[in-house]
Amino acid sequence: MRILRRSADRWGIAAIPAFLRRLGLMLPDGKALSPDVPMNAPALPLLPYGLLLLMSVGVIITVFVVGVVESRDRMVLQSKIQLRQKTALLEAYVSKILEANDMVLQGISSEVEPMSWPEIASSERLVRFLATQKQFLKHSGVIALVDRDGKLVSTSEGYRSSSLDVNDRDYFRYHRDHPSDVTFIGDPLIGRVYGQPSLTMSKALRQPDGKFDGLILITMPIDYFTRLFDGAASPSDAAQFLRENGEVVVNVPFWEGGAVVPEWFRQSTTGNPVSGEMHHVSEGVDRLVAYRKVEGFPFYVTYGIDENALLAGWRQSIRVYGTVLAIALAAFLATAWLARRRSIALMYSNESLRDVSERLLVSQDEERRSIARDLHDSTGQHLIGAAMELANVKSLLPDDDGETSRALARTSKLISQSNEELRTLSYLLHPPMLDESGLPNALELLVVGFEERSGLEIELRVDPVLAAKRPPPGVELTIFRIVQEALTNIYRHSHAAKATIRLIRQGSEPDTILSLTVKDDGVGIERRKRRNVGVGLSGMEARLRPLDGTIDISTGKKGTTISVKVRG
Repeated sequence: MRILRRSADRWGIAAIPAFLRRLGLMLPDGKALSPDVPMNAPALPLLPYGLLLLMSVGVIITVFVVGVVESRDRMVLQSKIQLRQKTALLEAYVSKILEANDMVLQGISSEVEPMSWPEIASSERLVRFLATQKQFLKHSGVIALVDRDGKLVSTSEGYRSSSLDVNDRDYFRYHRDHPSDVTFIGDPLIGRVYGQPSLTMSKALRQPDGKFDGLILITMPIDYFTRLFDGAASPSDAAQFLRENGEVVVNVPFWEGGAVVPEWFRQSTTGNPVSGEMHHVSEGVDRLVAYRKVEGFPFYVTYGIDENALLAGWRQSIRVYGTVLAIALAAFLATAWLARRRSIALMYSNESLRDVSERLLVSQDEERRSIARDLHDSTGQHLIGAAMELANVKSLLPDDDGETSRALARTSKLISQSNEELRTLSYLLHPPMLDESGLPNALELLVVGFEERSGLEIELRVDPVLAAKRPPPGVELTIFRIVQEALTNIYRHSHAAKATIRLIRQGSEPDTILSLTVKDDGVGIERRKRRNVGVGLSGMEARLRPLDGTIDISTGKKGTTISVKVRG
């Protein structure tokens, strides 16, 4: 059990009032601030209390902000993953379309290589074959065969025209001027059969000596890719189908369209030509964009999401949680304010009770001193006078009056016993030796008398310096009363056979400290009934409080030790 109070270098539970004064919850003179403190009362130092409250609120807000930022980063990370997945799906779909076209071109090339151009022009079977291949390619527009002069010889539509040629087309010039069997994909052009913007995928036909002998082409309406990208993109998203040089083939949504090469595309693909992500602003819209190269073909697909739309749900949740947090903080502050007012009122009440207790002890000591003086000076003198009168009466009686003499002797003995008990009571109420010769003699007389009355073996050691340099009267009286109360508790509760009292002075003027130790070999406080010792210990603390002293009580199976330190 510990009853602690702040000393020069120690802190404990009883130091709470001083700590509260430092926090600004109590006035500097030790009085707690009442909710009804008059306006002219000393100002309450609110800064430390306010700082602690602000720190608490700051921690809560910081945790909230960290959680908000982490949730946003988590959402952006998940969106990037989904963005890469969508871009990969678009790239895979476009790649499958182009690979299917390439396979068809290879198959047609194998079919027509043994045939001459007159045979090709007259073959209805070949027309049906081309039509069948077109049905296989749902995304194709026209499959056609073009001779070495650029004339349209045969188509999947059965259309023939010796006057329709493609000499001016980029794919024709490429195959004519480059002796290569690679599949060529030209720039978007308006088809001459259907009049629709299309991409053309073509493969050259070669003579046995390797010379250019014409080509096979498949047109792919751009409208098909537009519908594909438009169906894959959400209303707030954007998707693009671009050539390797950055030329835009398909742009969804259309109102962001145009064939202008995006600057961000050039910068990004220069650093990482395969795939990546970036931020860019398009017509005032912040977008998170992912791009991916179509494997084996000179194209890229991109997919962008509107960051505002992406974070709309997050912002809404933040507004809801922020409102809840604001309400919770307001309730917290209101509760803290109300709790502070109630605790201040309670501390004021407790401090008032302590003041009353201290004044009561002072008044009690004064009353004891007065009663002891009256008993010694008045009642004691009367008993002495009565004893002297009995002695005179006894001297006047005849020697043969034995019965009367014996009665007088008994009466005289009773008066002597009463006088002795009166002197003891007077000393216990207030020892005159304390005022006359100091604390060491008063403690010695107290211990001697207590040993006679209780049968305890008490060892007393007092610093000799205290006989020459006496502490202040209030300190002497406090030490004496604590020793007196401690011995009473030992006798009543501890069942001890031996007690030790040590009183020394530590330090040098003007910071000297009186150190008192009272130790017994009893059963310890833990095995007693605390309610029987609580009043005495509270009285010790109440006596030390005005002197800014400390009391420390340690207990166990080997006894109890009371350590007191007070300035003196």
